[in-house]
Formats: sequence, C-alpha cells, structure tokens
Amino acid sequence: MTLEEQIKHAIEAAAAQLAGQFQERLQALASDVGRSAAAEHARAVDEAVAAVRARLDQERETALAALRAETTEQRELAVSMAREEAAEQRDAAVAAARAEVANEHAAALAALKAEADAQAAASLEALTSELSGQRAAELAALRSQLTLEHEATIADLRAELAGRHDAALAALRAELAGQHDSALAAARAEAAEQRDLAVSMARTDAAEQRDAALAEARVEFSRERDAALAALRADLAAQHESALASVRRELAGQHDTALAAALATAIASARAELVSGHESELAAIRAEAAGERERLEAAAAAENERLRGQHEAAITALRTEADAEIARARSEAEAALAAAQADADRRLAAAQAEAEASLIRTIEAAKAEVALEAGRAAEDARASERAAERAATERIADGVRRLDASRSLTEIFDVLVDAASREAPRAAVFVVKGHTLTGWRAAGFTRDEDPRETELPRDQAGLLTAALRSGAAANTADAIAAEAGASPFGALPAASVGLAVPLLVGGDAVAVLYADDVSSRERHTPSAWPESVELLARHAARCLEVLTVSRVTQAVSIPAPSRPTPAPRRHTPQARVFQAGHDDDDDAARRYARLLVSEIKLYHESAVTAGRRDRNLRERLRTEIDRARRLYDERVPAPILARTDFFEQELVRTLANGDESLLGPV
Repeated sequence: MTLEEQIKHAIEAAAAQLAGQFQERLQALASDVGRSAAAEHARAVDEAVAAVRARLDQERETALAALRAETTEQRELAVSMAREEAAEQRDAAVAAARAEVANEHAAALAALKAEADAQAAASLEALTSELSGQRAAELAALRSQLTLEHEATIADLRAELAGRHDAALAALRAELAGQHDSALAAARAEAAEQRDLAVSMARTDAAEQRDAALAEARVEFSRERDAALAALRADLAAQHESALASVRRELAGQHDTALAAALATAIASARAELVSGHESELAAIRAEAAGERERLEAAAAAENERLRGQHEAAITALRTEADAEIARARSEAEAALAAAQADADRRLAAAQAEAEASLIRTIEAAKAEVALEAGRAAEDARASERAAERAATERIADGVRRLDASRSLTEIFDVLVDAASREAPRAAVFVVKGHTLTGWRAAGFTRDEDPRETELPRDQAGLLTAALRSGAAANTADAIAAEAGASPFGALPAASVGLAVPLLVGGDAVAVLYADDVSSRERHTPSAWPESVELLARHAARCLEVLTVSRVTQAVSIPAPSRPTPAPRRHTPQARVFQAGHDDDDDAARRYARLLVSEIKLYHESAVTAGRRDRNLRERLRTEIDRARRLYDERVPAPILARTDFFEQELVRTLANGDESLLGPV
C-alpha cells in the first residue's frame, strides 16, 4: 500500500469517525432540544388548558347561577302576578254570580209573594162571596191571618233558599280554589321541569362544544408541533448534510494541498504536517461544531419562542371561541328559558281560562239548581198554603154554618167551644151571672183544671175581666198590667198566649170565650188561631143577638106591611111580631133598635171611628142608618114610634158613645 493510499485511508477513517461523533452529538443535541421543548411546550399547554378550563368553569358557573337566579325571580314574579290576576278574576266572577243569583232570587221571591198574595186575595174574595155580605169583618180578619201565615212561610222559604245558596256558593268557591291551586301547581311543576331540562341541555351542549373545541385545539397543536419538529429535523439534517459536504470539500481541498506539499517534502515532514493539519482540522471542526451548536440552540430558542407565540395565539383563539360558545350557550339557554316561560304562561293562561270556564259552568249549574229548588219550594209552599187556606177556611165555614143552625143558647155555646177547640188547644166559655163568671163548656183541659167547676168574681178574673171591661178581645201578649194579663188558670208558659173574647148582646156581655195554646204539641209561629177564635166568638155573639131578639119579639105583634120588604143583603136580625098592649113593648122596641145600631157599629168599625173623629157619623153612614131606620119603622107599632124614638136614642148611645154632636147635622 502506498503512502498516498494510507494517508487517504487515514483521512477517510478520521472523517468517518468525526462524522459519526458529530452525528451522534447532533442527534443527542436535537433530542435534548426536542425533549426539553416538547416537555416545556406540553407543560405550558397543560397549564394554559387548565387555566382556561378553570376560568371557563368559573365563568360558566357564574353565568348559570345568575341565569338561574334571574329565571327563578322571573318565574316567581310571573306566577305571583298570574295568581293575583286569577284570584281577582275569580273573586269578581263569584261576586257577580252571587249578585246575579241574589237578584234572581229576590225577583223570584217577589213574584212568588205577588202570586201567593193574588191567590190568597182571590181565595178570600171567593170566600167573602160565599159567606155573604154580613161576614165582611170576619173575612178581613181571616185575610190578615192568612197573610201573616203566608209571610211566615215566605220568610222560612227565603231563609232556607238563602242557606242553600250560601252552601252552594261555599262548596263552589272551595272546589274552584282547589282546581286553581292544582292547575297552578301542575303548570309550575311543568315549567320547572322544562326549565331544568333546557338548562341541562344547554349545559350538556356547552360542555360538548367546549370538549370538542379543546380536542380540536389539542389535535391542531399536536399537528403543528409535529410539523414544526419535522421541519426542524429536516432543517437540521439539511444543515448537517451541507456541513458535511462543506467539510468534505474543504478536507478534499486541504488534502490535495497537503498531498502536493507532502509530495514536495519528505515523508516524515509530510506525516508531521498531516498530524498537525489533522489536529488543526479537528480544532476547526470542533469550533465549527460549537458554532453550529450555538446556532442550533439559538434556532431552537427562536422556534420555541415562535411555538410559544403560536400556543398563546391558539389559547387566545380558543378562549375567544370558548367565550363565543358560552355567549351562544347563554343566548340559547335564555331563548329556551323564554320559550319555557312563554309555554308556562300559555299553559297558565289555558289553565286560568279552563278554571274560569269551569267556574262559569258551575255557577250556571248552581243558578239552574237554585232556580229549580226555588221553583219546587215555591210550588210546595203554594200547595201547602192552598191546603192550609182550604183547611182553615173549611173549619171556620163549618163553625159558622153550625152556629147559624143552632136554635138554643146551650147549642150555640157547645158549637162555639167545639169550633174554637179546633183552632186552639184549649177553649172554654164562661157565662156572666151577675157579679160572677161561671164555667159552662170547655175542651182540652185536664180534669184538675176543668173550667166547668170554676166560679170567678167578675171584677177579679184577670184576662176575662179585662175583656169584659173593654168590650173587645184581650190577650196576655198585649196586656200591660200583670193582673189584667193573668190567665184564670194561673200563669201560662213563656211562649204561650191566652185570649178572652166577650160575647156581647145589645152591647151587654152575656159570656166570655177563653182560649190559649198551652199544649205539648209543636206550635207554628206565627199562628192565626187568635183571629180565628175571635171571628167565631163575634159570629156566635151575633147569633145570640138574633136568638135573643127573636125570643123577645115573638110575643109582640104589629100590622103586616102593605108591601113586601126586600130581603137584606146580609144576615140582619128581624123582629117577627109585637103584641099590642104588652107591658114590655117599649123594652122590646129598645132592644130591637139597639140590635140594629149594634149591627152598623159591628160591620163598619173603621167608618164609625172616622165619623167620631170628624163628627159626621150620620153623613158617613147615611145609607146604613137609613136602612136600619126603615126596618125599625116597619116593625115597631106606630104608638111606640109616637111615644119615644128608641132608634135615635141608640144612635146617640151606641154609635156616638153618648155624644150627640158626633152624629153631625141631620
């Protein structure tokens, strides 16, 4: 082997060794730089991502909390406003329905009262026509009694209907309140559920979008990092290749120069020069490698700065995108919340409309039911009133017919007690005998209280004495003094009433009818039995007057009238005959005049009272006085008429209470 070949071989070996060492060092340096850059970059990325994630989580929680609070406040405000509005509308509807039902109720009751009054008036008018003209005062009292019963029945019916109406409205109000609360609770629960669902969906979408954005950023960053590292490796490899080529070219040039110098010198000096040149080359290579290393480190630092800038830009972009996503998610959540709120409002309005419709239907049904109940109650009341009126009228009419058919004093008293006992639980007749009152007939009393075994002083008989003194009916309820209001049978129970009616014949009391409602049976309040008993007693007194006059005048004869006398319109007591020369002719004529004038006073009490007040009795009652005068002149003999005018005396005594000026001018 030649020296030139040995030198070439040594140079190639040294170059290969240097290239291997340089390549190893470059690889180690690139690996160290890549690892440090990758670790630092990964750490910076992780820290940035963690910071961004923490900030995004904090901002998201803050936004969700504010959104949740705002949603809760809006929901509570809307629910409160809807509840107040529904309560106001419900109260207004219930008040309007109550006023309308009250008006209809009042109108129905007024119509019912008018109809019942009309029926009662028609019934009383028919009864008046049937019983004839002389029963006018009795029927007026009966009409008053029936009117009181009718008003009591209407009052009971009104109270019952008012109770039913209040109960129906209370039940309706409770039911509507329950329905409204349940509908509002259902709407609130549904709105809360939809709101939670919308928030959950918005949160899930935001999390998914955030994770997708982070994953995309990671992938893009990894791709950029890998591309940068690949570019760095390619750049380093290209620089390494160019450096090796340059070294090789330089070494080749030096080798050629050294070979030329070595050919000119000796082999020893050539070897020494080759060694020294090799060392200088190694030093130069080392210096160049150090410079290259510094340059590579500077390039790596610049690349690291560039990658850091790109990383920060990517983080900024990611943050901006995340903010945009959060804003979009917030807007979507707000839109979902608004939609849920609108749906809740719609459902609440629908529930409110349905509640109002149900309220209207219930009110209409309640109105129909109340009207139906009022119609039924009114029909039942009218039926019961008609039945009560017919029963009372039939009882009184039967008593009147029986009294008219009586032909003796005893029979009249028996019929009177029997008829009065049908109206009142207890009844008794006391006969006036001088200064005492003797029990005659009784009904309804116990054996220990039997009035037939009782004799009372006339001026110490309590209620009976008050009736005899006043000449009119007296009762314990209207009595002022304790002595005047005392019953002949002791003190009555607090809720009981006693009545005493004198039986007057020609202005003088011959008996007293007593009745009270002391009984263990239930009493109806108000009751018309006092008026019915007084009516029977007054008619019995008239029958007694007719019977007395008939008996007194049977023994007296008068000439028959030259023309027939028309039949009177009502039951007027008429004398039969006067016997001429009888010692009691004057007394009989006086009694007959008293009977005729008493009839005027009995059947025209209001006109008598007004005539006494205005001092024009003769003018006010001219028709009745002329009729009675005609009957008196036709029945009384002329000698008696010529001696004394008993009829004029009775006008002054009975009709004018002894004051002739009350009669007025003739």
